[in-house]
Amino acid sequence: MLQGDKYDSVLLVINGSNKYFSWADIALKMGYNETKYAENQRDADFTLHAVNIAWMMFATVLVFFMQAGFTMVEVGSVRIKNTKSILIKNLVDACMGSVLFYFYGWAFAFGKGNSFIGYHGFAMQHGFNKNGTLEPDPYQYALWTFQFTFCATASTIVSGAVAERTQLSAYLLYTFFLVTIIYPPVAHWCWTNDGWASANNKDPLFGVGVIDFAGVTVVHVTGGTCALIGAFLVGPRQGRFSKNSKIVKQNAVFQVLGTLILWFGWYGFNCGSTLGLGGPLSNTAAKIGVSTTISATVSGTTTILLNFFLDHKFDPGVVCNGILAGLVSITGCCAVVQPESAFAIGVVGSHVFYFSSKLLLRLQIDDVVDASPVHFFCGIWGSLATGLFASKKAANDAFSTMKESEMGHGLFFKPSSGGKQFAANLVFLLATICWVAAIATPLFLVLKILRVLRINNIHESKGLDKVAHGGTAYENQNVNSTNSAGG
Repeated sequence: MLQGDKYDSVLLVINGSNKYFSWADIALKMGYNETKYAENQRDADFTLHAVNIAWMMFATVLVFFMQAGFTMVEVGSVRIKNTKSILIKNLVDACMGSVLFYFYGWAFAFGKGNSFIGYHGFAMQHGFNKNGTLEPDPYQYALWTFQFTFCATASTIVSGAVAERTQLSAYLLYTFFLVTIIYPPVAHWCWTNDGWASANNKDPLFGVGVIDFAGVTVVHVTGGTCALIGAFLVGPRQGRFSKNSKIVKQNAVFQVLGTLILWFGWYGFNCGSTLGLGGPLSNTAAKIGVSTTISATVSGTTTILLNFFLDHKFDPGVVCNGILAGLVSITGCCAVVQPESAFAIGVVGSHVFYFSSKLLLRLQIDDVVDASPVHFFCGIWGSLATGLFASKKAANDAFSTMKESEMGHGLFFKPSSGGKQFAANLVFLLATICWVAAIATPLFLVLKILRVLRINNIHESKGLDKVAHGGTAYENQNVNSTNSAGG
């Protein structure tokens, strides 16, 4: 008969007598000495370290591949004459975004600093490594690459919303502001030990701190807010809301393919946010896969039904955005909700997308790819859903160091918690929207006043590809018909 405490000693009952043995004594009797035990422990730690790095790099590849998904969705949603314009903007997001994140973005977001912003680790120099040395830290390298893909995702959200009528120079300036000024503080507030909203803060917000596991507020609300402001201030495309003109999207095949690529990459986005596989994190990653799948599929199915019963058709473009709405809605809470909650979150996310998209049309705000309904409005829902549906049991696995706190009590499952988790997420959500709007609004306004935000009517009619990008994307393609994919 064997009883024991894994941290202290073991009680062995031998011939009716109780005898206590330390784990060291047992190890010695089994042929292990302290030196051999220490060596084995080092080997185990090294193996886990390598596994964690490999896991993060695998997730990074998936998330970066989402750039191809965004590109395909946007190309499929614009007219042929603006194809190259979309392609160059997505390339700019990746290339320029990486350079800026290297020099400034990482330091402002994840460098050691105060509760508002970081200020160590510029260009991977002093303060980049956690131990404060200049020696290369493979895990930090992996983390940098992973976090860069998140920043690039936030930046890319805007390109589709303002497509077909925005000057490239204005977009370059916007990318600079988002990567270096807008996005990093929001990430710092939530995902560092110093951040004022972080659950890892010594004095967390409302005693619990924010749960935004994979960035529904940090990434999607940030990018979605910029998208909504940009689409509103740049104005609609020529003829977009005219009774006698209909702008036709280029290719539904590209839209569907892009959506499937984004869905594929989202598993890296959500599951990879465990940042490792040690201890309960592997179980958490598996559970995240389930919640991500359920929310996406339920939201897509609900959107099919809404599209049929309210619009009397099956539009693949609408269904694609319904799927993305479910993915956005589950992003922040993917690790802390049960499968049945993911189902409900997906159903609501579909409705949020569908009716917010209709609202923008009524207000004549021309968001070409519905980036605002998917990322901003569904991002708001996803952030609040965490405070409603979070399960303490799931949160304990995802945040093992927070087991003794009130963190992870969703309002629906423990009303007696006083809604602390809901309140923390709500305050962080409002702070993020206000911060982004306070910078993006004057930026777009100044560009508009200086007449560098939007292209002129002649260039818009001809198409950006001919005017600024060396000709059309497809040879022998007629791009002159106003009421066609080329017009």
